[in-house]
Amino acid sequence: MKQVLIIHGGTSFNSYESYIEELKNSTLDYERLKPQKSWKSWIAEQIHDTDVLLPTFPNGFNAVYEEWKIMFEKIIPLLNSEISVIGYSLGATFLAKYLHETTLSTPLDQLILVSGVYDDETNEELGSFKITSAKGLEKSAGYIHLIHSKDDPVVPFGELAKFQADLPSAKTSIFTDRGHFGQPTFPELLELIKQK
Repeated sequence: MKQVLIIHGGTSFNSYESYIEELKNSTLDYERLKPQKSWKSWIAEQIHDTDVLLPTFPNGFNAVYEEWKIMFEKIIPLLNSEISVIGYSLGATFLAKYLHETTLSTPLDQLILVSGVYDDETNEELGSFKITSAKGLEKSAGYIHLIHSKDDPVVPFGELAKFQADLPSAKTSIFTDRGHFGQPTFPELLELIKQK
């Protein structure tokens, strides 16, 4: 059976002190405390002949690359050859770093990176997730697609060009009005998944 694996986003910090400072200085948005409809769960509801996997990676608010790597390597043996892997935000960054360092023995059918941050630290710290290169991902994925929005307030649009430079064969979808893709549905992504 076809599989879709979606790796969520998160935040990472360059130091424990930065993390504590963010906890102290951040304000809570009351509306964000309420249940939120996410395109990730919406994708799962739309595809009936596919197993959609939505794992929760460790410590999403203070993520550490090595911890996510352990989790991902536990997931890899569960994947089959008909797999689409989507990384969103820090999840995209994680996949780019991991697949640059490690070539999978069975290539992914499809790799989609949504709003991945490369090495920019103007809007957020990257801690252990910072990428020095995304070259070589095509060894682990038959098809790569990059998605970004010009008005993303979290990951600067310029980060997309860095991925494009390292992955010249990747397809790209650019939006102008999706921000950081916090919408409840994502029909364009659904269509990409269905193409494979």
